[in-house]
This record gives sequence, C-alpha cells and structure tokens, in this order.
Amino acid sequence: MNMKKTLISTAIASLFAAPAFAELDRDSAIVSLDVATYASLTNLDDFVLTTEDASGSAGAVYTGSDVYNLESNAQVRVSLQGGNLSNGSDQIETSYDLDGAGLNMDTTANSVHNAEHVVSAQAVLGEISAQKAGGYASEITLTVSAI
Repeated sequence: MNMKKTLISTAIASLFAAPAFAELDRDSAIVSLDVATYASLTNLDDFVLTTEDASGSAGAVYTGSDVYNLESNAQVRVSLQGGNLSNGSDQIETSYDLDGAGLNMDTTANSVHNAEHVVSAQAVLGEISAQKAGGYASEITLTVSAI
C-alpha cells in the first residue's frame, strides 16, 4: 500500500510541476509609428453681406460673417484668399479677415486644436454711380498649412 501511495503522490506532483524549459535565445524590437500632420476645415458656408445704411447709397458699408470649425493634430496656419465682390465688370472693394485678425491665423505651437473660428467680410460702396445695382459675389478660399 505504501507503494500505491508513492505512485499516486508522484503522479499528482507531476501534474502540478512546471515544465523546466531552458531559454535558448531572446530578442526584442521597438514598435513605432509616425502620425502625419493633419487638419480639417468644416462647416464653412456661403454668407451674405448686409448693411444698416441705405442700401445702394454712397459709402454704404456691408458686413457679414460665418463660423467654421478647424481641427488639427499639430500647429497649423489658416490663410484666407478672396477678391472683390463683382457683378460682371463692376467691382466693390472688399476686405476679409479671420477671427478679426487679418488674413492668416496660427494655432498654438506644440498642441492639438479643435475650435470654431469666424471668417468675416466687409464691402464699402463707392459713389452711387460707381457700381450698378444687382447681385455681387466673390469666392473665398481657406487653406490650412503645416507650420
């Protein structure tokens, strides 16, 4: 019976014993990736300039704006390009700005960005006879560039 107990004890011990494998070699590697600078402009819509002056009067000031969203994973610059409002050969002097600070807007260095911004325009009429009545339009373009 002692022999039987010894065989059972040996069998149980062999079930719970960890295998003894000798480590023969080892190597390691670094896993990495590079995230490219990326940005997105959304929600920029057409907008209309309006005036509180008498529409069509000399020197009438027309203003308008739109809100757009800029999202980026690095510092970027938004640049605005746009021309005078025109109706065929007639043009009305027009100025633009981003967030009230000119034609360029830079995000903060070494940071991500996700915020709304304002693009606005202002057009000033000349003399009454300087531009014919009717609709005027111009296209603006916002460009995002890495800094």
